[in-house]
Amino acid sequence: MPGLQINVAALTDVGRVRTINEDAYSVTDLDTDRRLEPEPGPALFEVGSRGLLLALSDGMGGHAAGEVASALVLESLRKALASGPDSESVASHVSAAVREANADVVRAAKEDGRNGMGATLTAVLLRGTDAYVAEIGDSRAYVVRAGRLLQLTRDQSLVQFLVDQGALSPEEARTSSRKNVLLQAIGQADDVRVAIGRLALRAGDRFLVCCDGLTNAITDAELQELLGESDPAVACRKMIDLANERGGNDNLTAIVAHVSGSSLQDPGDSPTLSGTFEIIQSFSGI
Repeated sequence: MPGLQINVAALTDVGRVRTINEDAYSVTDLDTDRRLEPEPGPALFEVGSRGLLLALSDGMGGHAAGEVASALVLESLRKALASGPDSESVASHVSAAVREANADVVRAAKEDGRNGMGATLTAVLLRGTDAYVAEIGDSRAYVVRAGRLLQLTRDQSLVQFLVDQGALSPEEARTSSRKNVLLQAIGQADDVRVAIGRLALRAGDRFLVCCDGLTNAITDAELQELLGESDPAVACRKMIDLANERGGNDNLTAIVAHVSGSSLQDPGDSPTLSGTFEIIQSFSGI
């Protein structure tokens, strides 16, 4: 496997309005099961053959149910990715792992007090010279390449569908009262359609995986500036602090990862994803 190093940090915060943090994240070396410790500052991972998982789940369901759902999603996903067959294509393996996590939450939601619980899931699997990006819901993944912020996911939400149809402008979508209405989520149906893409990594790529509490409070331009920080832990802290200064109306979580490796190509002069990002399976919406 090509040498790949990831310098990564993550931070989660309950915000200033909620009393329970229903967000959960996982940064896990799938070869060794080494995990990022909570808030120690950045850690360096040498990526092995199974890859490094960056995953975030935003729970829903009220009381403790959302917290249970998000934790269960990540644990199920981690186990499935760490133990799956090597012969299966990576994209198929990731998609199957997400569907397995969905089935686990559906089963758990049948217990008393957990009816209707669910969660979003956005996961980035860094493996070899590629990143596989899987999404259910509206938590987002971004990459900064050559100084430009590029969104790798597409919200599976009602307002995004309306924007795509030309019924809402992006500006109207940001303030819409319906922006939290999801078209699918983990645990809400017996099966899910996993949106999944593959990005060819370039030297210096910087990833952000974050919840909607963060993106509802911070603009893309501000995220791009904050991801310019040389220390990923500082970037995480500044994002959380800024969102809290603006009300902290939701739980807040950020994972920031800096990619390096001698085998990675230089991004070149073009900062776009053209030729390096392939949509393997999309979510079609309503």
